[in-house]
Amino acid sequence: MANKTVFEFAQELKVAAKTLLAQLKAAGVSKNSETDELSEGDKTKLLESLRLERANEESSEAPKKPRRITVTRKEKSVIKKADSTGRTRTVQVEVRRRRVFVKNPAAEAARDAEIQKELAARNAEDKARAEREAAEQASRQAEEAARAAEESEKKAAEEAARKEAERRAAEEKARAAAEHEKNQREQKNASRARRQAEERARAERDAAAIRASHAMQAKAAAEKAAKVDPAEAARREAARAKAAAEAAALNAARAKQREEEEKRRAAARAKAEAEAAAIREMLNRPKNAPKPKPAEEAKPETKAEEAKPAKTAAKKTEQKRPAHLRPAAAPKASGDGASARPAKKTRKAGEHRDDEGRHRQIKTRGMDDDGSSWRSGRGRRQDRHHGGNSSQNQSNEPIVREVEVPETISVADLARKMAVKATEVIKQLMKDGQMVTINQMLDQDTAMIVVEEMGHKPVVAKADDPEAFLGEIGDKNEYPAVPRPPVVTIMGHVDHGKTSLLDYIRRTRVAAGEAGGITQHIGAYHVKTPRGIITFLDTPGHEAFTAMRARGAQVTDIVILVVAADDGVMPQTKEAIAHARSAGVPIVVAINKCDKPGAHPEVVKQELVQNEVIPEEYGGDAPFVNVSAKTGLGIDELLENVLLQAEMLELKAPDQGLARGVVLESRLDRGRGPVASVLVQSGRLNRGDVVLAGAQFGRVRAMVGENGKPVKDAGPSIPVEIQGLSGIPQAGDEFFVLPDERKAREIALFRQGKYRDVKLAKAQAASLQNIFKDNDGKQKTLPLIVKADLQGSQEAIVQAFQKLSTDEVRVQIVHSAVGGISETDVNLAIAAGAIIVGFNVRADAGARKLAEHEGVEIRYYDIIYDAVNEIKAAMGGMLAPVKKETNLGLAEVRQVIHVPKVGNIAGCRVVEGVIRRNANIRLLRDNVVIWTGELASLKHFKDDVREMNAGQECGISLKGYEDIKEGDQLEVFEVTEVARTL
Repeated sequence: MANKTVFEFAQELKVAAKTLLAQLKAAGVSKNSETDELSEGDKTKLLESLRLERANEESSEAPKKPRRITVTRKEKSVIKKADSTGRTRTVQVEVRRRRVFVKNPAAEAARDAEIQKELAARNAEDKARAEREAAEQASRQAEEAARAAEESEKKAAEEAARKEAERRAAEEKARAAAEHEKNQREQKNASRARRQAEERARAERDAAAIRASHAMQAKAAAEKAAKVDPAEAARREAARAKAAAEAAALNAARAKQREEEEKRRAAARAKAEAEAAAIREMLNRPKNAPKPKPAEEAKPETKAEEAKPAKTAAKKTEQKRPAHLRPAAAPKASGDGASARPAKKTRKAGEHRDDEGRHRQIKTRGMDDDGSSWRSGRGRRQDRHHGGNSSQNQSNEPIVREVEVPETISVADLARKMAVKATEVIKQLMKDGQMVTINQMLDQDTAMIVVEEMGHKPVVAKADDPEAFLGEIGDKNEYPAVPRPPVVTIMGHVDHGKTSLLDYIRRTRVAAGEAGGITQHIGAYHVKTPRGIITFLDTPGHEAFTAMRARGAQVTDIVILVVAADDGVMPQTKEAIAHARSAGVPIVVAINKCDKPGAHPEVVKQELVQNEVIPEEYGGDAPFVNVSAKTGLGIDELLENVLLQAEMLELKAPDQGLARGVVLESRLDRGRGPVASVLVQSGRLNRGDVVLAGAQFGRVRAMVGENGKPVKDAGPSIPVEIQGLSGIPQAGDEFFVLPDERKAREIALFRQGKYRDVKLAKAQAASLQNIFKDNDGKQKTLPLIVKADLQGSQEAIVQAFQKLSTDEVRVQIVHSAVGGISETDVNLAIAAGAIIVGFNVRADAGARKLAEHEGVEIRYYDIIYDAVNEIKAAMGGMLAPVKKETNLGLAEVRQVIHVPKVGNIAGCRVVEGVIRRNANIRLLRDNVVIWTGELASLKHFKDDVREMNAGQECGISLKGYEDIKEGDQLEVFEVTEVARTL
């Protein structure tokens, strides 16, 4: 159990808080303020101190007269006794008992002595316990000190072992790094030696090739020396000298390149050794030593930079190749230019192939791994071709978009969001059976279906509306939560005594004022009990008021389920259980009418167990109380269980700040205008506040409690009626108090526009769905205009009327509103050919006069099932009657007589039944129907007769048919129409 503060304990004892603090101080309990908490030991010490103080006062004063305590108790019971006539009489018996208790001074003295002895023993025990605890504390501290020393030694040993392991690991890592570095160095030396050998071999091959070419050229020159003049020979000698100089320069460049390569490799080797030394130093450094700043490292050279000197040298070698190695052409025969240009020489086949192989070994810039060059036009065309195909394939892929769909959207806007033509959207809607135009509004469900069918992803759009301001107000409105009264809803089946039970609790007579003795709207009341305030919501039990019961279950904290002991669980009882379960609120079952002779509470309990309402005595969570709304049996126990459930729920809400709640009911009053019954859920509602309720707003001009008296403010869980709204809000709408009237008007106008668009879109969808049903001419329509006194009643009546619609007769609600019947309603009824239904409202003088003049039917009701039954009967009268066929008799044709200017007449004998003149007739030939029509005449000899009975002979002529043969049968029947009902 939770501890109480000094202030709460003082309120419970009904003494001043200062007095209680003084008494606690005298008892040895150190409490300084009213907010200090009291434990059970503190209370026990206070009680013992007060007892000792009282005993001392009594021992010091003169003996007084012993006090007397009188206890009175009343018990009521019922005795049933049968008299001599056999009738059972019930006798109410009331037994009153009184007992007087006298205080015994001797017993009090003995009790005080025992208390003193107990206090002394307790003090000694407390002292011994304190000594034991001190000794235990000392031993515990010694053990902890020893344990701490042991743990410190253990940690030191572990730290030393860890450092040793780290040192060994660092040594192993450094040794592995040194071995790895040595292996890398050996591999680099081997690769360098191999590369140098290859370069020497290549240089020797080049020198051999040059010597061979020189020899060949010398031989050719010797052969042509006799044919060439001395000038030409000198020029050739100069060319040979130049080629030899170029070869020497090439060898020098290669030597220089080798030197640079050696320097670069030496630098890289030095860098690697420096890195390895740094790693070894880092591994050998102690753990907590400061880390030195890393030295600036040279940027590593890339492979391209390494290969750049080789490529440059190769390019220079190609450019500076000696002229005698290049292909030479035959000298021209004539011209002065022949002496200025060297003659081109032809290359031998083997030499040409060798040069091509040498060229292929050197990879030039722009050449790929497969040998293709960027200069190749063929490869460029192929790349362009492949690139074009890839871009074409990418553009042909469908694009899936996320389309935000608001509550209403036009066809054109939806097409623009999907980046398609509006005709495509209209075509898709036509496939779905809807004929729309480009500017027609679609509701959200239809638009999302169209988006999915066209291959896009629909997303519900978050409306950029001013209602986000309400969330900001809720975040700013932060006040401490305080306990609030529970909201209790009374639910159950019709005529199970819900309102009568509430009347007994409130000591009122609400049920007597209800039409037909049943509740047809939500009533809100708050009742003051000795243990606090309880707010009751009374819901109707008729099946048509399902929405009202659902709203009552959503705003409540506890549900009282009323079940009649003589009726049991009914359909609306099961519905009330379902509403309470879905709202997640606890249920308290009140079994009413237990005082009636035919009551069976145990049977009701078993039926509720079958519907998953388990009583506490069976291990469930629902208290069951047997009550009687007439005698008051079990009412106190019921309220006790309700308040116990409320204490377990710990209901709290802030009682300051801007109020918010829910609209329970609304109506249009002739003198006061729109009136709304609201239940405040948090904050405080004051007169003059700006209120936003659904799509209506206004300033609270007046505020009235449930007893009709004006009130200035209302806190949490208090129901009130407010006036001053701009219109009638919907029952179940949330209401908020806003600090700014302009913002309230903006939000209300936005909601009205949104509601209008949604309603129009749904109406268009419904009309498109019913277009073919209305055109076939088989379904009839009953147009109605519904006017009611309360918004909840109007909603329930409209839903009840719409449930009566069938495939042949449909109820069309032309207009429904709250308030009296006016001339506007009558004019609308004239235009639509509708019937006006008024529920607890009347028509004014102008409306009555216009309705009588135009012949408009106005029907008034004050009980909902009367209205439903009469509308159902009217719809049944609109149904086409059922035609029922009744056989009258059968005649056999014996002879066919032809009469001039008349036709054929069948001479017949009545086999069974009776033949009547005005009846329908059917011609049968071999038991097959040949003709069906009417009987033209019926004669017996020459006389016209009305009917002929079995066994008689007669002459029969058929209207418009003369193909009669002997042996045919004439079946006579009549058709009657039977009225249908729903």
